[in-house]
Amino acid sequence: MRLFTPGQHESRGWVAAAAVLLAVLPAPKAAMAETELIGPLRIRDMTPFNLLRLDMLPAHAVTADAGTWAVEADLSYTNTFVMSDNVADYLRRRHTHASLTPADVDAILGPGQDAYYVDGEYGLLDLTFHYGLTGRTSVYLTLQAYSFTDGFLDGTIENFHRAFGLGTEGRDLVARNQFQTVVSFKGARTVFLDPPRKGGLGDPVAGLRHTWTFGRRWGLVLDGAAKAALRGERSLLSTGTNDLGLQVSVQGKFSRQGLYFSTSLVRTDGRVLGVRLGSRVVPTVMGAYELGLTRRTNAILQLYASESTVRDTTIDEIKADKYQASLGLRSRRGHLIYAFAVTENLGHYENTPDVGVSLTLAWISSRH
Repeated sequence: MRLFTPGQHESRGWVAAAAVLLAVLPAPKAAMAETELIGPLRIRDMTPFNLLRLDMLPAHAVTADAGTWAVEADLSYTNTFVMSDNVADYLRRRHTHASLTPADVDAILGPGQDAYYVDGEYGLLDLTFHYGLTGRTSVYLTLQAYSFTDGFLDGTIENFHRAFGLGTEGRDLVARNQFQTVVSFKGARTVFLDPPRKGGLGDPVAGLRHTWTFGRRWGLVLDGAAKAALRGERSLLSTGTNDLGLQVSVQGKFSRQGLYFSTSLVRTDGRVLGVRLGSRVVPTVMGAYELGLTRRTNAILQLYASESTVRDTTIDEIKADKYQASLGLRSRRGHLIYAFAVTENLGHYENTPDVGVSLTLAWISSRH
């Protein structure tokens, strides 16, 4: 790892372990009543080279009757600061807390080697409409809207790292709150020193979902989805190609606790940040534990692992698998469901956002 010592990695591991421990502690006795279990957090991978491909959202655990509907809004916001080792070496030699300049870009990309530097904050709103065809089968349509900003979280993250002895990950080598991108893979160059656009609509996603139940506690969910690049390739908004995905989920509910596991395969292609992904199938696995704190409020601990979409490069950091953990709270009031979660990267820090937050708001017409 580029700027960590082994001791700092261990410190970060203890922080993650503490979060796991807090999530699985038993709830107070006052909260022992039956609770409604809703399923995993409906959040997606926000890593910069994965942002535009189809990503299968974890399957919810709410069933409804034929003719019922739901509207779901999932807002994710991440602070991204990732770079390859050769860029980190250059920044250390430059030794100044300043924004990158065109001269810096030429110095990084001049040798012709693969390199990447991505710094900025990314927002994504997934607006999903669900409709029940039968009690077990439903269809959904997701519309995506992106935003790209210089951000405001850099200082908070640096202070947090210092407080827990985690180091700055090289953030002290550049200016705070900047949106800057420098990428070169296989001779293809992509240079942004400011966002090329503030945001826009991404590609729509349509899906079909079917559920089988086994007794009162277990369920099997099969999801199929397709992302359609209706307007072709657009920088920061679309890979320019259609994606197909399939997801299988196993769900278990035990009074006040839920266990959820899913695995998915997504066939993707096109380009992200100017980098050609190539036609490939990307596997992903997810595991989640849901605990009822009260009749209306649940805590969720969720782990996510996926292969990188970028494989054709000499840089090992970008090819490394991605591991992320999310911790969230979710509550429901009648037909309204709302949730808040924080996501942190684990294991590999050079290809995954440092921290992300997500908000979910959903309205379901009926449920059981």
